[in-house]
Amino acid sequence: MGLALVIASIFILALSAPPAQAVPSFARQTGQPCAACHTAFPELTAFGRRFKLAGYTLEGGDSKIPPLAAMLMPGFTHTRAAQDAPPAPNLRTNDNLAVQQVTGLYAGKVYGDLGAFIQVSADPVNKTLWFDGSDVRYVKSLQLFGKDAFFGVTVNNTPSLQDVWNTVPAWGFPQLSSGFAANGVPGTHIENLAQVVGGAGAYLFWNDMLYAELTGYRGYDRGTLEAFGMQPGPSPDAQAGTMPYWRLALEPHWGSHYLMVGTYGMYGQTVPGGAFGTGTDKYLDIGVDAQYQYDGDPYSVTIKAANTYEKQRLDSSFAQGISANPTDWLNSFKVNASFVWDHTYSLTGGYFNVQGSADAGLWGATSVNNSPNGDGFIFDAAYMPFSKGAPGPDKAFNVRLGVQYTKYMHLFGGTNNFDGLIGTPRAGGTHNASGNDTLFLYAWAAF
Repeated sequence: MGLALVIASIFILALSAPPAQAVPSFARQTGQPCAACHTAFPELTAFGRRFKLAGYTLEGGDSKIPPLAAMLMPGFTHTRAAQDAPPAPNLRTNDNLAVQQVTGLYAGKVYGDLGAFIQVSADPVNKTLWFDGSDVRYVKSLQLFGKDAFFGVTVNNTPSLQDVWNTVPAWGFPQLSSGFAANGVPGTHIENLAQVVGGAGAYLFWNDMLYAELTGYRGYDRGTLEAFGMQPGPSPDAQAGTMPYWRLALEPHWGSHYLMVGTYGMYGQTVPGGAFGTGTDKYLDIGVDAQYQYDGDPYSVTIKAANTYEKQRLDSSFAQGISANPTDWLNSFKVNASFVWDHTYSLTGGYFNVQGSADAGLWGATSVNNSPNGDGFIFDAAYMPFSKGAPGPDKAFNVRLGVQYTKYMHLFGGTNNFDGLIGTPRAGGTHNASGNDTLFLYAWAAF
């Protein structure tokens, strides 16, 4: 009975607003429904990938509304075991129903060949506001070696946000997850730079098949981090020097079948706590990825895999006593597959695995084995009633109603009592891997 009331509450929260879409301003601008660009938003179709590569500037709609949109993300989070303490102010140790994010966007053509995807988000629970993942690009079409091509310049604040495949860190599955769960697996350096850097780069998409990009990023200073709402705390990490990001992908296709194989990577230097004079921590991330997509009627299938290997030289952390080793490594592997029927019903299942070197300094507080290792499964089922057009005069609305379950097999190198804290005051079942299993019921609305 209680679960039924929670599900009903989420449906009411979503449907009490106008029905919504991934980024409705794109639909108004192009005159196309959500289903043209997305199999199940936010994952892209071939048309959606090319719309983004062309700079968000394709037109065709007759709307006079400026390219503005908004998103609302209410959800209910239940972990298998109650947490030791509430995950945020005014929440409980379990069974939390809350709006975890509200986002405003400028998304679409700015002028001529200039387009933008700019987000500002708020967390109503923690009462924070920040400059979210954003991308501005200028794109020209041209002929190169007798073939059509796009040449683009991108300015963005999250490495891989500018990408068009759903394998890279910024867009990998799951694109939406609970903000109030307990523990999770560690991320690589490239995954931890979202919205704390700014970069500019150039890309080429040639012969409707080959993509190549090189972008350089710089870290924000403390004043900029605070102005952008990233809340760095009293001693934020500092990013040193220019950090190059590269991307190469090949997408041959036959009819409705699209196969992508690619590589991506980044080199970065960080000073933990901004403690200059201790050297820098150097991270080299090298990723390989692949995606197969059949986008047909009435269904689509997408299979994605990515592996990111990270080599760490921790000069600053070792000098400060943060790490026990001067060098470490971390590897993140993800694979998932989705089936979407009629752009309305979506089923996705995936596996994730993180492995790395044992380090008592980095992982000793969370692991009796001094290990970052963890793995598990994620399952997601969603209903999108308005992907092919909403009722009413403005068809560019949609909503995604979903249920997601995360099952942890291992966390921080163990299964039961992985951090050795069970038996201490207030320590509960989330110190077992399975205690962190999370049921997340969500609504993702945009209008």
